[in-house]
Amino acid sequence: MSVFLIIIGLIGLWLGTKWVISAALGIANLFKLSHGFVGVAILAVGTDLPEVFVTLKASLLQLSGVESSGIITGNAIGSSISQITVILGIAALLLTFKMPKSELILNGIFLLLSVVLVYVFGHDGNITRVEGILLIITYLLYYYLLLRNNKDETTAQNEGAPDSIPKIILFLIAGLIVLIGSSHLVVENAMKLAKAWGVEQSFVGIAVIGLGTSLPELAVSIGAAIKKSAAMSVGNVIGSNIFDGLIPIGLGASITDVKLESGFLRI
Repeated sequence: MSVFLIIIGLIGLWLGTKWVISAALGIANLFKLSHGFVGVAILAVGTDLPEVFVTLKASLLQLSGVESSGIITGNAIGSSISQITVILGIAALLLTFKMPKSELILNGIFLLLSVVLVYVFGHDGNITRVEGILLIITYLLYYYLLLRNNKDETTAQNEGAPDSIPKIILFLIAGLIVLIGSSHLVVENAMKLAKAWGVEQSFVGIAVIGLGTSLPELAVSIGAAIKKSAAMSVGNVIGSNIFDGLIPIGLGASITDVKLESGFLRI
């Protein structure tokens, strides 16, 4: 039963994310924002909303005394592993990726930095509030550099996005409600599943939740590859990986200390 409810919750996370991104793209159309800004500021962050809401729910449980660190770390790192292997691999079957050297250097540096910081901060088995805040600040620096280097001035035209303010508000509110409800469903039943199977929460986070919350990135990357938009496809995956390594764990640790198992840290 828990597996079924987790699947329902993951579907809800995907649906809620889709509605929130549609609302954001509608805003981009209204204000005539560029393709580059839409890709960096909306799609890369928007497709990571499932990880964020799962982290928030697990962090609040942790704060109330219910151990859920494994869900926070397993979800974030499991999602990263899924994206950089399965999702990037599937998208690459459809299109050969090319990236300007400057973008490759910037993304590569922060991708490696996110991994190193999580390893260093979690080496003692615990990521503190201060360390969590530092992870968030690192991502904000990366985000700032991306926006500063964004020279795409072409106006974005996003098909299927809501074209009026009432529709945008409706999509946004509905998406957030579904995300909140679905994250509750996923976290609660993931904890039950870990207990029933007799495994660590981080295993369920990696094997089930991490892969499931990567569905939005899979949809966006394959869609971009089919449309021959290599930069958008690979950029979404790498940007999401950097986000997953810094924001969910950083956000969770800034709310309450997050435990990190030594075996899991080596993985």
